[in-house]
Amino acid sequence: MNFFESLFLGIIQGISEFFPISSSAHLKLAKLFFKSDALNDLYLFDLVCHLGTLIASIIFLRKEIFKILKDKKKASLFIFAILPLFPFYFLLKPVREFFSETYFLPFFLLITSIFLFVASKLKIKEIEPLTHRRKIKDVLLIGIMQALALIPGISRSAFTITSAYFRGWKLSEAIRFSFLLAIPTILGGSFLESLKHFLKKETTYNLAISSYIIGFLASFLVGIFAIRYIFSIDTNKKLRPFAIYLFCLAIFSFIFLNAIN
Repeated sequence: MNFFESLFLGIIQGISEFFPISSSAHLKLAKLFFKSDALNDLYLFDLVCHLGTLIASIIFLRKEIFKILKDKKKASLFIFAILPLFPFYFLLKPVREFFSETYFLPFFLLITSIFLFVASKLKIKEIEPLTHRRKIKDVLLIGIMQALALIPGISRSAFTITSAYFRGWKLSEAIRFSFLLAIPTILGGSFLESLKHFLKKETTYNLAISSYIIGFLASFLVGIFAIRYIFSIDTNKKLRPFAIYLFCLAIFSFIFLNAIN
């Protein structure tokens, strides 16, 4: 992996982690384009890039994180939201791996595009105030939608933000909850993936250390700007450009994947 490839993949991670456009799909397509998908230790490079966006999230949301840690009710909402990940990750592994095949990618990108387009068109009445009991029901749904995003092409942020919006949350609150939820999700997922590769003894170090540094810095710096932008969205209509982009990407990926196969 050369300088340009490391930089490009880091930038892709920094943008797509925070924009509702599926970071897993973008990284998968980029690796196929660079023909680097077969590298044994590329998961380690992905991990480093995810670390960059994770640190960007923690820095940007540090005040909210401290508030949650001091409030048991708020903290419990994130616990309930994470619960659906466990059966989907462990018990439904064959289903998840089946739909993670590359040829399904355009289809799931199209689904994400439709979700965003519907959310951008509908004016949902905000429910105020949201009781804690109501929020528990809502976050379980959000957690299920997040679990679906383990499949490449389904955007975690798109599904969690739109599902909260459909349930009557303010868009700003839906965005904030989605990215706060991403922090423990990414930490847990990174730990499990690292443990899996370690136990299988698949860890190799074919990449130069500079590739990891470039990828990390690119994802972190771009992520800082990307998360600032996504938090500036104050109306559901601003989700429409992402829906249009994903629709175009679904068509492109369908053509591209058929061309290389």
